[in-house]
Amino acid sequence: MKKIFSVLAMLLVLATTACEKENYAPTSDALINFDYLWQEFDQRYGNFEVKNINWPALRDKYRPQLNTTSTNADLHRVLEQLINELDDNHVTIAPTDGKLKYLVSDATHQLNHIPTLELIKSKYLTEAKIATPEITYGLLPGNIGYIDITLFDDKFKNYEPNLDQIIDYLRDTKGLVLDIRNHQGGRDEVAQYVAGRFASSPALYMKARKRNGPQHTEFTDWYEWQVKPTGKSQYRKPIVILTSDFTISAAETFLLAMKRLPQVKQVGTTTSGDFSDRATLEMPNGWQFTLSIGDYRDHNGVSWEGKGLKPDVEIQNTPQDIEANKDLMLEKAIDLLQ
Repeated sequence: MKKIFSVLAMLLVLATTACEKENYAPTSDALINFDYLWQEFDQRYGNFEVKNINWPALRDKYRPQLNTTSTNADLHRVLEQLINELDDNHVTIAPTDGKLKYLVSDATHQLNHIPTLELIKSKYLTEAKIATPEITYGLLPGNIGYIDITLFDDKFKNYEPNLDQIIDYLRDTKGLVLDIRNHQGGRDEVAQYVAGRFASSPALYMKARKRNGPQHTEFTDWYEWQVKPTGKSQYRKPIVILTSDFTISAAETFLLAMKRLPQVKQVGTTTSGDFSDRATLEMPNGWQFTLSIGDYRDHNGVSWEGKGLKPDVEIQNTPQDIEANKDLMLEKAIDLLQ
């Protein structure tokens, strides 16, 4: 996810990165690379406290599995176990060796319960239109609108005219299904704007802060996020938002905003539980890695990192449903809006 950094926080990140790079010459030594990654997480990772993670204890658990003769494969195996302890999909490691797989912390999500957009268009939509590669909209039976969003991308200026067109198209519908089951995240500023196209009054929905010191408790001041009406028109009729464990990152901060609106109901399964934005760094051996650097809370100050947002109505497709061209989650949403 891309989020706004304060100038001071960004300068601190850049300065410390430059300093530490000078202290680590390029090397493939497994112990040196393990120590580098562990130290970077120790100084930058934002979710140790909210997840109750004892980071020094994990160093003591995994570092002894390596020595001066350990190979890249050994390092890869140990680091995979280490980052899986974090249960954080924003934590990744990208080896430069094409033989070693890309690592994602807790990469256990399955897509076989989420229908393809083609299935929805052919089986359920009576009319379908494409606003952008990331936004499809149309009509469902019973005069119900449908919007599928898969990414909040960087092209911010395109959202206002596209949403103007979509809301005008849906103005006579009696309700809306907003599908973010396969949403990859993106920019929180875009998510905030899109949520505002469904709002009627301002409401605090999130506060966030970033790590800015070596202690696990050192953060910037809290920054508050509000959802409020945006654009020239808003859609304020009943809305069902479809979610899954693939609803992640900026899609989840979007959901925090939408759940503050009285006309919204969440249906589906619990979201991924990965709210924070992330930084990208490089190990002395050239492997790139990412880590979450923020602490994100809802309007009540509750962190949902590693937990996800639970639906108001829980329902999940089975692989057999998908094979039979059925989307029981969407059908439930339609029923609720009838």
